[in-house]
Amino acid sequence: MHRTRVGASIGYLGDRLRLFERLLLWPALALLAFGLAGCAARMGPSTIPKARFNYNDKIANSQNDQLLLNLVRLRYRDTPVFLDVGTVIAQYTLDARAGAAGRLNPDGGARSELGLDIGGSYSEQPTITYEPLKGTDFTRRLLTPLSPVNIILLSESGWSIERLLLCCVERINDIKNAPSASGPTPSRFPDNEAFRELAGLMRELQSAGLLEFQSFVDGETRTARLHIDRPAAGDPIEATARRVREILGLGDQPEVFELTGRGLDRRSDQIAIKGRSLLGALFFLSNGVAAPNAHMEQGLVTVTQGQTDERAGWEAVTGGLLKVAAAPSSPSQAFVRIRYRDHWFYIADSDLESKATFNLLTYLFSLQAAIGEGGGPTLTVPVGR
Repeated sequence: MHRTRVGASIGYLGDRLRLFERLLLWPALALLAFGLAGCAARMGPSTIPKARFNYNDKIANSQNDQLLLNLVRLRYRDTPVFLDVGTVIAQYTLDARAGAAGRLNPDGGARSELGLDIGGSYSEQPTITYEPLKGTDFTRRLLTPLSPVNIILLSESGWSIERLLLCCVERINDIKNAPSASGPTPSRFPDNEAFRELAGLMRELQSAGLLEFQSFVDGETRTARLHIDRPAAGDPIEATARRVREILGLGDQPEVFELTGRGLDRRSDQIAIKGRSLLGALFFLSNGVAAPNAHMEQGLVTVTQGQTDERAGWEAVTGGLLKVAAAPSSPSQAFVRIRYRDHWFYIADSDLESKATFNLLTYLFSLQAAIGEGGGPTLTVPVGR
């Protein structure tokens, strides 16, 4: 009798367990399946914040790397290549499945069987379109002289007129800004001392609020003017304003001067400005790339004559706008760095002057893109398929 009661108790417990399976396990599986389906439905919106910022970060870094790489290439007289990222399309797929199969015996006579099937897969398929800069687009963006109007727009948005003039302008009236440096590194240092003095003085007037550029539309043509205010008598800045007029050969009467590209037949109330091309600006600034001594000894770069310290000589010509250092190993504190010819070339993260000039170049690329018509041939690459 005692054994019968024990057996009955065990059978009763088995019935309860099977009842538990029917009442709880199957609904739990159903909830799991619905949960996976809900995750798949919400996956699209959830990918936007992470994917957007990840792509933004990578594209920005690659653009910086490409710009620095081409500056270094120009220093070595190698061919620059520009490849724009046209479009980025990312497709996300999440497949989820959950199922169960089994056999329950309500009489408790046979053992219940239960099988579970839970799985899923996730995939990302980005398609990136690259646009090589070549042909007509290359000519318009890199070889067209920078417009004085665009230079003024940058000045009006807070950029230093000194940086803009040294980087973007090849001549103001009869004052030249190292035109020989708008191409491959010359064999002798150009003389742009007067231009550098003028740019520095104009920056002083700009900081004092006495120099202002104005752009306006005259009919269908956008033109620009330069207003040089007269300081109060006895003001220390008065000598600066007088020196600017002296260097430019301006008369004493006008305060507003029209900016023109005509250098030979300009009127007394006009200032002639000849902008560099964007490629010329890149060549000019590429002289700030410090090549390793071994490369200079091997004749891989032009060694400019006329100064004891070549780097100091070019820093004087460019005003120290951009300094690119070289190192045999990867630098730890770098704003941007690339590896080229078995060396690392980089801009130090603490070099705010060089970083500002580097950012200016990226804005100039965007401004020059506005003058192009149409696009060049495209190359579409499916990634990771």
